[in-house]
Amino acid sequence: MRSLTRLLSALCLLALAVPSAFGHGAGEEMAKSANAFLGSLTAEQKAKATFEFDGAERTHWIFVPAVRLGLPIKEMNPGQRHFAQALLSVSLSQRGHMKVESVMALEYLLFLIEEGKGANKRDAENYFVSIFGKPDAHGTWGFRWEGHHCSQNFTIVDGVLVGSTPSFLGTNPAQVKSDTTHVGDTMPGLVGFELLDQEDALGRELAKSLTADQSKAAFFPGKTPQDVITGNKPKADGIIKHKGVAFSELTADQKKLAGKIIAEYVGRARSDFAINEMAAISKMPEDQLFFGYNGGTEAGQAHYYSIQGPTFLLEFANFQNGANHVHASWRDLKKDFGYSPLAEHAKDHK
Repeated sequence: MRSLTRLLSALCLLALAVPSAFGHGAGEEMAKSANAFLGSLTAEQKAKATFEFDGAERTHWIFVPAVRLGLPIKEMNPGQRHFAQALLSVSLSQRGHMKVESVMALEYLLFLIEEGKGANKRDAENYFVSIFGKPDAHGTWGFRWEGHHCSQNFTIVDGVLVGSTPSFLGTNPAQVKSDTTHVGDTMPGLVGFELLDQEDALGRELAKSLTADQSKAAFFPGKTPQDVITGNKPKADGIIKHKGVAFSELTADQKKLAGKIIAEYVGRARSDFAINEMAAISKMPEDQLFFGYNGGTEAGQAHYYSIQGPTFLLEFANFQNGANHVHASWRDLKKDFGYSPLAEHAKDHK
């Protein structure tokens, strides 16, 4: 079966357009930044920010408003906040970092929209940094950056960044509108802002491009999922029951659209890691990659889609708040929280 090497070439070119020649490896750079952050903390702050690598907290992730463990930004001084941002920036691509920062900014818009009321009081500084294990350039450790609508999880094994998933981003409102309460009138310059527009528009464009026969395979029955189906499960493998239309049944132009979607998700990670991930996807047989869809194909209509392969799953849901509330997750079926690499590590160190 023909691989995706040629049809995802545009995707790889997009990644290569981002500087990938890092001065040092991911593990070394991330450990240096993590240790600088930890070194800036008081003993009390460090106790909040650090956890055992093998503890249950490392795989306990959530993307809704909830009580979390870790050290929140609101409890950091200005210097500590910059050290925390340095760790995030060295772990994500420039575009990925922009998206995470914008998700947090949108939390303030929610505060304005809801007038600071309700059980889940919105707070753009209520995002938490958690370090698991001891950061070391050659060691095994991890870290998490998390709050409402954002969960970024990284796992380093023997000094190598092996996983940057689960990776979740959400936006509410998905698009700022002129009638958005307390926003359109006070911040008119933000009207039209839509952070995850590419994830949304490209998915709908691919769905609309399908022929009748392709649609029969791609569109799965039942009610449109109101959220990503895998939720915040520690493992995503086996949860999704639908498949969709195989990439082998798509036209060249449709495959390019699918490649651009994949790039938006995988491109959240730092470019050297993302390029390796996309290269691995490009080698997968086309008949083992699937695009599934449910719902409307026009803006403002509730919809859901997934792209899945033997080792990865992308999910997108825009259902809530009149289909103006997006959830978009990237899961690695083998390397979420470094499961498979850690199993190999344990085997090699028996």
